[in-house]
Amino acid sequence: MGTTLRINHVAVWVAALLAQAVAPLIYSEVFFGIRWVELNELTEADFSKVDMGIGLSLSFISSLAEAYMLAWLFKRMHVTSAVEGLKISLLVWLAFIFLEITTQNYFSVRSFELTLIDESVVLVKYEIAGILLGSWKKYSEQ
Repeated sequence: MGTTLRINHVAVWVAALLAQAVAPLIYSEVFFGIRWVELNELTEADFSKVDMGIGLSLSFISSLAEAYMLAWLFKRMHVTSAVEGLKISLLVWLAFIFLEITTQNYFSVRSFELTLIDESVVLVKYEIAGILLGSWKKYSEQ
């Protein structure tokens, strides 16, 4: 009789909740917010058109789906440490997110600087989830 790695649903939800703090921090005036607004050529009027409730809901749903997908992948790959989780999350982000968005932004004539700012948010979210899911394991007896 052995043990089987399972998805830790609490860790997934904690990762999704922690991810909600990343964008407000990176897009704040402390980090890249002012430059991001300049690169997007946005004004105060543009922000008044955005329904924050919908945006925050989409952000949470996205983070939850990403965390569950990473948890499923980690279970299949038998990821059992924070360092492994960090590495796999980095590779997933690089191969499936960063390179694709960089290509799309290139053909949309968006600056690479803007891509780096936007994708830093995604990278930090994935790394938080990778560390948390890799280290906070859950097993079941077989």
